[in-house]
Amino acid sequence: MGQQHQPQRQGQGSDVIELSVILAILSARRWLIVLITLLVFSLVTALVAQLPSMFRASTTLMVKGVLASNPLQSLLPGGGGDNDGLDTQIKLLTSAQFARDVVSQLPDDLQLGLPDDLRRDDAQALLAGLTVLSVPKTTLLEISFVHYNPYIASEVVNLVASRFMAYQTGLMQQHSHQASDLLRQQLEQAKLQLAQAEERLAKFRQQHHIIDIHSDVELARQEIVQLALEKRELNRQLRELEVLLQKVRQEQDFLQLSSVPELRSAPSIAALQQQLSMLQAEFAQLKLSYLAKHPRYIAAEKKIEVATGQLKAEVDKLIGNFSTRHAELLQLLQQTEQRALGANQKLETLVDVAQHHKKHEADIQASLALLTTLSDKLKESQLLKDINKSSSIIVVDPANVPSQPIGPKRLLLSVAAFLIGFIGAVFLVLCLHFFADVTAKYRQIAARFGFKLIGVVPQIRVKGINKNLPVVQQSGKQYTLYQEYIRSIRTNILLDKKLCQQKLLAFTSIAPNEGKSSICLQLAKSFSELERVIVIDADLRFPALAEALGENPHRPGLTNLLAKTHSFEQCVFYSKELNADVLPSGIRPMNPLLFLSMPRFDAILKVLAKKYDRVIIECPPILSVSDAMVVAKSVGQLELVVDVKKTPLVDFARKLELLEQSGVALGGIILNRVKNDTSNYYATAATRAKQPSALQLMLQNNLKRA
Repeated sequence: MGQQHQPQRQGQGSDVIELSVILAILSARRWLIVLITLLVFSLVTALVAQLPSMFRASTTLMVKGVLASNPLQSLLPGGGGDNDGLDTQIKLLTSAQFARDVVSQLPDDLQLGLPDDLRRDDAQALLAGLTVLSVPKTTLLEISFVHYNPYIASEVVNLVASRFMAYQTGLMQQHSHQASDLLRQQLEQAKLQLAQAEERLAKFRQQHHIIDIHSDVELARQEIVQLALEKRELNRQLRELEVLLQKVRQEQDFLQLSSVPELRSAPSIAALQQQLSMLQAEFAQLKLSYLAKHPRYIAAEKKIEVATGQLKAEVDKLIGNFSTRHAELLQLLQQTEQRALGANQKLETLVDVAQHHKKHEADIQASLALLTTLSDKLKESQLLKDINKSSSIIVVDPANVPSQPIGPKRLLLSVAAFLIGFIGAVFLVLCLHFFADVTAKYRQIAARFGFKLIGVVPQIRVKGINKNLPVVQQSGKQYTLYQEYIRSIRTNILLDKKLCQQKLLAFTSIAPNEGKSSICLQLAKSFSELERVIVIDADLRFPALAEALGENPHRPGLTNLLAKTHSFEQCVFYSKELNADVLPSGIRPMNPLLFLSMPRFDAILKVLAKKYDRVIIECPPILSVSDAMVVAKSVGQLELVVDVKKTPLVDFARKLELLEQSGVALGGIILNRVKNDTSNYYATAATRAKQPSALQLMLQNNLKRA
């Protein structure tokens, strides 16, 4: 549609237009609103008129001492608070047992329920009309009863107050006797349990010879710690001695052995080394003055030999002592380990005995605690009997016969019924309007912007593994109905004066995933029944047609044809499902907008328009990228696919306003995923007969003649 035909609107007046539409809807259904309002008002007024007048009688009670569930709390320091005591009284007054006690004292001819009301007995009626409230910051209780007879209301309230004093006293006394008997039984059982627990502990002590089990466990632990220290010290000495022996055994020269720090530190070795050094020094002086055969030379040499032998003998002796010490350390370590193992076993035994001993002591302590608690409870129960002999309830203000009814508020209920009926009628009319025909709302918004609605497509449940691919071929009644709606769009295009002459049909959407790919394929399949059709995937950013038709998504296509790397025959393939040729997107480019802006793209479209009767082009979303606007320059106008579930009415109007401001020419709008209209005769007829329609046969005959 040309922009000169689009109405000029101001953004500020959109709210006024929406309000005027709502007022027009309400005005058109004003008699329905009046009828519903009057009907609700009359019905409620008639029901209210049938209700009898209700009277309320009240009396006031004072609770002395604020007895709680345990009356001894009022006598003990830190006993129960006022709120706890009053809450207990309120629970007793509103209990079913007390209600039955009160009803048993009523005259036989007195009926608490409404006349001819067989749904509940008098006890239920008493509880339904009885109200008990505590007066804040006091020990007072206000008792009220509502009844259609004022004399019955006052009599019941006074009877409740008088019966409650006797009921509470009898209830507490009965409870005290039962509690005392039960406490005595439990006290005897607790004494027996304590005696049995003490006997078990004595037998256990005698069996295991226990005097102080905790001291025995502590001594065993200290023994284990001492043995661990001894074992650590022996291991240290043993490691040092093994290192020394290894060093000594590796050294063959006894003179080098004598220089080992551990050997050299021995006093005997040190003395012999000092003596040998002195002899060697004297021998060195003699060698300067005497020859080897001189007696003094021979004598000095002999002394050195003797000192060396003594040193060697002393070294061997020390090494032997080290070996002996090594064996002794090994034996001591083994003995220590055996002692440690025995100490650990002893400790485990003592710990197990201590646990059983502790369990016996815990049983005794639990029995003692239970015995103490039961003794205290028994004393409280004995004292409770004396306290409950006197009543703790005083009637402060007896009930009088009420003179004025408290309800029902007939005027207020009638006014409320009128308002509720009016609001409900308005809401019902608006719901009927807005939910009755969604397509009409979208058509009104499109017409407001000067755009034409060329068809709707129902929602279809896709079967298959990959449900994100466009719909090509399905089965069942849903798909048959879906195809019939597609044929309706084809018929609308063929009957439209402007769209019928336009061979190039470019489809876009507002946002991604609105179903334009499925509609392009289904329209191509529908047009192929009458014409020669080719489908072009111009969505170079996210192509989907080739994969949906079972082809390689990276096969040559539009981009290869534009880049002149492949011929037209190499880029196009024939689809049996569509009965049409398909030009996929091809290799995905870095800059799709640059490819679509080529003059060659415009030239290819002109050639294809001469070769085929209908060229269907899928474009990217128009508000996401500007690719669709470039295609629109070559095609002339775009057809917009709108998903009614993703694009509500408010967003739809806003998006159309943006498209209007951008200057894009839209030939028509297709609504996708619209709820199925099963009442449509032409839609349901498609599920009963699959023969070509009369219009289809007429078009086929005209094409054959042409």
